[in-house]
Formats: sequence, C-alpha cells, structure tokens
Amino acid sequence: MQLVTDLSIFVRNASADDAAVLLTHRELSRQEATQYRGSVPKSSVDGLPGFTLVAGVGSLVMGSLTVAQNDAYKWSIEFVFVEAASREIGIGDALVLACLRELQSNKATWVQSSALPGDRAMKNLFERHGLVAQTIIVGKKL
Repeated sequence: MQLVTDLSIFVRNASADDAAVLLTHRELSRQEATQYRGSVPKSSVDGLPGFTLVAGVGSLVMGSLTVAQNDAYKWSIEFVFVEAASREIGIGDALVLACLRELQSNKATWVQSSALPGDRAMKNLFERHGLVAQTIIVGKKL
C-alpha cells in the first residue's frame, strides 16, 4: 500500500459535533461486516473509560476509532472505520498511530482489537502497527 503524503491528515478527539458522523460510521461498519465470515464481538464499552478519535482532511471527518480501558493498563480498540472513498490515503494509519501514542502516554501496557475473517485490510492495518493475532476463535452454527 502506498500512502499519499501530500495530504494533511488531522486526528483529533471526537466532540459532540461529530455524533452524526460517528453514528453513520457505526452503521456503515455493520453493513460492511456482513460481507465477511464470523461475527463482530459484542462491545461493552458503555461506562468504561476510553476515548474516540476522528480523522480526515480539511474539515471533513473520514474515519473514526474508539478505544476502551479494560483495566488499569489494558485497552481494547473496539471500533475502527474509514469511509470507503477515503481508504488508502492513511486515515486508518493516522487513527491507530494517534491511539497508540495516547495509550502510551496513559501508561498502557497492552492493547488489543479484533478483525473479522476475510477482512484483510483491517488485519493488515493492525499488523502494520504491531498488533498480531493472539487467538483464532472457530465455530459452527448447529
């Protein structure tokens, strides 16, 4: 993958003004997930400490990431989404890098996430930043 370097990508904490785009990202992510095998683990970030980042170019938000704190030093990236038309320019990488920097400044010692089977783009995004598979869960509907 070649990142476009002449764009000025911003990453910032999400604000109340981002609520509509965050809801759109969640819905688009759910729709996109139906093309992959497996299921998205149920997230229970409500009430947990954490933060949401948004990223884009100019003033246009094109991607978002939510991370939750599981305990004092362990965090989970619960959600990452980049709009299809904005992929391959570095939005996802910028989000993950900013997230990892923030976690390091919060003295985190572990971060985890998940990617659906077949979602190579998500797997590759995480692996570029050092997150590698720990466990593969298999199952079959009976």
